[in-house]
Amino acid sequence: MADDRPGYSFTAETPPEIVRFFANKGIQPGFSWEDVEPEEHAVAFTVAKMAKTDMLEAARGRVMEAIETGQTFEQFQKSWRADPALSSWWGRAVQSDPVTGESAEVQLGSPRRLRTIYRTNLRQAQAAGQWERIERTKRALPFLEYRLGPSEVHRPAHAARAGTILPVDDPFWGEWMPPNGFGCKCWVRQVTRAEAERRGVSESPRLARTEYVNARTGEARMVPTGIDPGFDRNPGLMRQRAVEDLLEGRIADLPEPAARAALRDLATSWRVERVLGGAPGRVPVALLPPEVHEHVGSRFVNLTRASAEHLVDEKPDENRRLLIKGLAGLPEAEAGFVTYSTENLPAFKFRIPGVSGKRQKPDLMLIMWLDDDGHPYVRTTFPMAPKYWARQMSDVPDEDVILRRR
Repeated sequence: MADDRPGYSFTAETPPEIVRFFANKGIQPGFSWEDVEPEEHAVAFTVAKMAKTDMLEAARGRVMEAIETGQTFEQFQKSWRADPALSSWWGRAVQSDPVTGESAEVQLGSPRRLRTIYRTNLRQAQAAGQWERIERTKRALPFLEYRLGPSEVHRPAHAARAGTILPVDDPFWGEWMPPNGFGCKCWVRQVTRAEAERRGVSESPRLARTEYVNARTGEARMVPTGIDPGFDRNPGLMRQRAVEDLLEGRIADLPEPAARAALRDLATSWRVERVLGGAPGRVPVALLPPEVHEHVGSRFVNLTRASAEHLVDEKPDENRRLLIKGLAGLPEAEAGFVTYSTENLPAFKFRIPGVSGKRQKPDLMLIMWLDDDGHPYVRTTFPMAPKYWARQMSDVPDEDVILRRR
């Protein structure tokens, strides 16, 4: 019988990024696939018409086994049907819709539904795991090419994307990272800058959108034309952002002394090492002075991959020491102001006194930018003399001074 693995090969050595993405999912009961938003799919496993928690856990276990051991669909189906916890979820049954309150006969398990569960979950786990590797290796392979899968017939919108070559950070991949629909076998290939330039980098497309109305809730939203609703988000990006938002939310709930301690731990953690080494994401590392929360729109400042561009150079140990001391002293910064670029983008500058350990330049300048989502991050730090700060402040209009304690 033909191997039904979804367009790529799993083996017993399935890449750990793929296994980790699925293993860390929770569960989310739902009557219809429309009950669960794309953002929830990135962090939770769900099966339509499966409302019992123990049954969902069993189903998740069968999919987890398929991913870890590289099962074909036939092996997955046999494992599922042999699980006592899932034996009653088969054929047709009468269920009550929790939204409408109406009862109706619905389809539970069937070979077709199991094939959809198998393909969709394995492909999304593969895509999320691949995205983690893409982010980690994009310095060497900074472009992606959209490729069609082995299907005999392709969706016209997907065929039109074949051969598109764009930078990894192009917004296009936030929506068009395969899979892009039920049964979609499209994939992406990482390429070097030299290959991308030789073959020609595509223009970032203006994406047409189609209104989709959720039949369950009546909510309308726009989705990229050619992508099935529910597949219009990059699962790897969504998982990363969900973890970051959760971490920041947890710290925000702590009393200030505990929050400071947690942020100091994060600033010296392996996670910061990875981010400064080029890994994707952001790590909250310090509290901002209370006086500037409203100006910045956040209580925290982060370290990101962009921070590494100016914080890691020929003196990494010295720069790291200054950075850690500066972050610890940031809540007590004496002064701060905002400047604007020609594109009207803000840069926030703070004076942190007496932390550099240098006689001529005892203070530290910390410069903070905002990323594309409005999260503040450390752009750079450097020692400075008090006179340097005084000259900087002398040219700042009063309305741009956001902190003055002395």
